Amino acid sequence: MKNETPESNLPQKGPVVGRDGFALVTTLLMVLVLSVMAVGVVWMASSEKKTSFAEQNHISSLFSADAGGEAGINFVRLSSTPPKIISYADSSVHYQSDTDLHGSQKYGLKCVYSGKARRPGWGIDFKDYNYRIDSTGEAATHGSTTVELVVNRLYREGY
Repeated sequence: MKNETPESNLPQKGPVVGRDGFALVTTLLMVLVLSVMAVGVVWMASSEKKTSFAEQNHISSLFSADAGGEAGINFVRLSSTPPKIISYADSSVHYQSDTDLHGSQKYGLKCVYSGKARRPGWGIDFKDYNYRIDSTGEAATHGSTTVELVVNRLYREGY
C-alpha cells in the first residue's frame, strides 16, 4: 500500500503568498518615524534658542533699569539740599532721558518728590524727604523693563 498524503500537508517550496513588499513598507514606516522625530528635535532646538534669546534681552533690560535706579539713588544721595521741583504737574525733581550703557542697553529715569515727614529721635529741623524713582531699561529691540524705587533722605531744613 502506498502512503498517500494530501498535497496541502506537504511543505511548499515557492515564495510565501501575501508577503510581497513587506520589507519596503517596514522601511518606509521606519523612515517616517525617524523623520517625525527629527522634525521634533529641530523644532525644540529652535524654540529653545528663541526662549534663551528672549531671556537674555529681559535680563539685559533689567540690569539697565537697575543702573537707572542706582543713578537716581545717587542723585538723591549727593544732593546737599533737597532737590527743587522742576515740574509741578507730577512733582518731578530730576529727569534723565535715554542714557546709553553698553551696546544696545540704555536707561531713562524720573525722580519724583512724594512728601516729607519728621524722623523720630531727631530735632524738628530734620525731615525725611521721600522720593519715587521710576527707571526704564531697554536692551536690543524688544527688551524693556521698568523698576520703581522708593528713596528717602534726611535733610536739615532752615540752614
